[in-house]
Amino acid sequence: MNIDSFPFSVTFVDGASYSSPEQMYRIAADFADPNLSSYKMLFDGCSSEGLISLVDVVALIIEENSPNLFDHMDFDEEEYMLNMHVDSDRALQGFLALVGPVFRDMDLLTGYVHTVAAR
Repeated sequence: MNIDSFPFSVTFVDGASYSSPEQMYRIAADFADPNLSSYKMLFDGCSSEGLISLVDVVALIIEENSPNLFDHMDFDEEEYMLNMHVDSDRALQGFLALVGPVFRDMDLLTGYVHTVAAR
């Protein structure tokens, strides 16, 4: 893989181990991890009523730039843990090329977080 996945970790998941013929990739980030503390501070600082939805932040980025990517993804979150699956290498590359740069640019990410927090 030649696209930077930071701050996300990417793991290949063999669908057969889940009784599924599909191969997929798990994309995850635990923003409670001390190495990602700047993200946690951003999310905490922008939410006035509980934790901001990390799924909503990612969904907004995708919705504005490549809504067809939703057809290849599923999402889950729990507190600061964001867990997603994509159904192909192509979807993985699309996600990393689209969402990755936003999450690596704190100013750009802050704009998306503020938009979600204002909803």
